[in-house]
Amino acid sequence: MYPHHLLSQSFVVLVVLGLIGLVQAGDGCSKANAIRVNALRFRLSVSPSTTDSSTVSSWSKGGGPRGMIPINVANLTNPFSGREYASGNRDNILGTRAYGSGYPYGVSDVTTIKGRPFPHSMWPISWGPGYLGGEEYWGDDIDLIRPGGMLGVVNVSTKDTTKWPNVSSEEVYTMIGDKESLTFMIADLVRICHATPGWPRAFDPVTNSSSSPSSAQPKPQNVIQYYRSSSFALSYSGYNNTFALPSSNPTTNHDSDPLPGLIVNSAFLSCVNDTIRASLPLMDSLPGKKGLSKGAIAGIVIGSVLGAIIVSFWCWAIYIGKK
Repeated sequence: MYPHHLLSQSFVVLVVLGLIGLVQAGDGCSKANAIRVNALRFRLSVSPSTTDSSTVSSWSKGGGPRGMIPINVANLTNPFSGREYASGNRDNILGTRAYGSGYPYGVSDVTTIKGRPFPHSMWPISWGPGYLGGEEYWGDDIDLIRPGGMLGVVNVSTKDTTKWPNVSSEEVYTMIGDKESLTFMIADLVRICHATPGWPRAFDPVTNSSSSPSSAQPKPQNVIQYYRSSSFALSYSGYNNTFALPSSNPTTNHDSDPLPGLIVNSAFLSCVNDTIRASLPLMDSLPGKKGLSKGAIAGIVIGSVLGAIIVSFWCWAIYIGKK
């Protein structure tokens, strides 16, 4: 049984509402936006109160106003109390190959992600202590309360040479992210890109003792694309981005080495990237503040003035008619 205090002080309370099968036929990755496969939805709560929560949905447009993580709710201290979250949308979901990229707001220091807000509401991946401030998102206690579940990895490859006649057996990518997002995305990629099914496994970039390529852990220098404020990533073991090496003193806006020739024009990679970009779960828009818009207020004022003029004219006409 998990310690009670780890659960009660969590930033997020996840209630998985389930996988909804919404399958629509389509050809090619250019139609990824039109193909809705296995729509995922779960709850993300920013306080111990289940009424203070929003829905995270695949294919969601995101956006909306920003919120703030409550401070000291019911005498419980959240690990990231006081930070802003939300408003990130589908249009700004792409980062670069630099860890800490893809933040639409809240970047004051490119040498660390420590202390940043959560524009897309999900916590960044952590490469462990000492790498660009990601240590505040590292460790079993933090991972236990991570939005979407603990960090994991899953391989992405294909054996369908009919669909992808030029694909190489060495073209094996790895997705890194929270458990719910990984489980959804691999299902989406199986249907849309004819990827080989696979289960997520634990993510541990610090202790990598595996000698098997299929179970090896990705490193920061292997990442070919970050998404959703660096909370999700796609890596390729054959890529070595020297700008991302810890010894290179990387920043969150560093340059990157070119992709290997084997994958630079890969149609399969293009499908994978397009599908993640189109369907990776995002938090739905937070409800805005109640009240009238400026246009509505202006309409009321103008209408009131015109109404007063009409009434005055009508009264004047009646007065003249009686004389």
